[in-house]
Amino acid sequence: MSVSFDHVQAASRRIAPYIRRTPLVRADGLSEATGREVWLKLETLQHTRSFKRRGACNALLALAERTPSGRDAGVAWPPIVTASAGNHGVAISSIARELGATLTIYVPKDAPRAKLDRLRGPGITIVADCVDYDDAEARALAAAANGDGLFISPYNHPDIIAGAGTVALEILDALPSPGAIVVPTGGGGLLAGVAIGIDGRAPVIGVEPAVNPAFTDALAAGHTTTITPGESLADGLLGNLEQDADTFTLVQQHRVPVRTVPEPFVVEGVRALFAHERLVAEGAGAIAVGALLSGALAEAADPIVLLVTGANIDASTLTRVLGGA
Repeated sequence: MSVSFDHVQAASRRIAPYIRRTPLVRADGLSEATGREVWLKLETLQHTRSFKRRGACNALLALAERTPSGRDAGVAWPPIVTASAGNHGVAISSIARELGATLTIYVPKDAPRAKLDRLRGPGITIVADCVDYDDAEARALAAAANGDGLFISPYNHPDIIAGAGTVALEILDALPSPGAIVVPTGGGGLLAGVAIGIDGRAPVIGVEPAVNPAFTDALAAGHTTTITPGESLADGLLGNLEQDADTFTLVQQHRVPVRTVPEPFVVEGVRALFAHERLVAEGAGAIAVGALLSGALAEAADPIVLLVTGANIDASTLTRVLGGA
């Protein structure tokens, strides 16, 4: 897979009518609490309340451009199959409905209801009995292999990666010289995209739950490995990488380090965002804040930009986390 800075720029132009340019704000409360200069890129304010809208839009719009009839003449969409822990499914279903594409989404049976309820709509089929994300991905890949549709990975797809990377262009427009950019990491589509989109102008650091060290283990081994995912509030970051995932190769090539975040700090990231900034984020969305609080980013330079990538947390879960139960 080859994804370049030019691909990210092209994605930015392509998806501009379909996304929001989200704010980059100085986090005064977190800055005071940590003694750092902290900035937050608020993808919680993106359409569908997650950065995933960027890649999903780019993947479907690029697919439409490659269709011989062309978008203006109307697209004869192939059936599309994907897997999701939640946010990718919400994002790709939203743009599929807008463009008239049909979509089957395989999701874990314990996916948060805040995400599942937003998948539904005309042309959308939800398969919600998967054991976990790994099972959802395996079943989606098998369905595509059986001819049931074109598989679009939530992370390991060039157009998804390029679309995710557009967030880096917006960061640089607002803050031309960041000290470091910290990226929540699951499958690595966002991490690879930001590393490409930042174009060497700032260090990029990935952060993942300590109970799911898929990237940390793979980087140590020099190739993708298999882990046993634990339980985490950052449910959107759980699961194994596809074998020989291109996202891993891109992260390797760009020499991006990945740090793990202990589960108590994943939870504390959600609390701290609310306590200091009155912002709501899901566990996966707030893990960069948790990484800062844990000391995992002590060597990163200021101003430090933390990507806050999603706000789709169940009200009951948020209440429990903020209550400290």
